[in-house]
Amino acid sequence: GEPWAGLRPMTPDGLPVIGQLPSLRNAFVASGHGMLGLTLAANTAEIVVEMVLRDRTPLHAEPFSPRRFTR
Repeated sequence: GEPWAGLRPMTPDGLPVIGQLPSLRNAFVASGHGMLGLTLAANTAEIVVEMVLRDRTPLHAEPFSPRRFTR
């Protein structure tokens, strides 16, 4: 096949963004995994399930909060 290149969803600090958007109670984001999207998909899904269905944020998910960009 022919080589190709594409953009990767990255964040300024290199960490994914996983969590509830600060300004919208019913909007969640799970992005910015770079080239590790498939690798981190299962763990990200577990975090999002806790947030959406159980209304709680696992302690280990705090570093990935979208709120880190509003501080």
